[in-house]
Amino acid sequence: MTQPNEKQVRSFIAIPVPDEGIRALKQVVADFDPEIGRYVRWVRPEGIHLTIKFMGNIPAGIVERVLGVLPLLTANLSPFSIQISGLGGFPNLRKPRVLWAGLDGDLGALRALQLEVDGAVADIGLPKEQRPFSPHLTLARVRREVSDGQLRKISEVVASGEIFATPAWTVNTISLMRTELDPAGSRHYLVGAASIGG
Repeated sequence: MTQPNEKQVRSFIAIPVPDEGIRALKQVVADFDPEIGRYVRWVRPEGIHLTIKFMGNIPAGIVERVLGVLPLLTANLSPFSIQISGLGGFPNLRKPRVLWAGLDGDLGALRALQLEVDGAVADIGLPKEQRPFSPHLTLARVRREVSDGQLRKISEVVASGEIFATPAWTVNTISLMRTELDPAGSRHYLVGAASIGG
């Protein structure tokens, strides 16, 4: 039961990216920045994560309930492996609004985890995800004021860019995070974590 005027917490559930993956993504940003840096807002490297469920602003009491249910659902799952592979844009690379790095590996297990999490938070009263799950790591958001020519430039640079496939890592933890927004960009803080497989 939520209380009137209860504090709202901007929160999400995510898989952390290992240091080796972050280093590879930093290199991509360093390669792209001279050509397209003025057209995009880069995500801070320490803020890059694989979002499993974005919950938005929810009451603090609901955050506590989500934290309580995560270990129950992850105990019945098994760790799995994924790796960073490929680059792209949403909604597409012709007119991108978001630039991302893709993932490869045991995507079936990743999707199963996402469905379990989505179902568990729906049982608490949060809305289920309506869009298909599209696993990715957000690298940048394209600035609103860019021209069509600048969008073409972004598309060309990303399409011709490379990210070397990182070594696979074992996903054995999911994290409940809270976000604080500031003019320099979002900052994410760990609320709690649950181990996959107990």
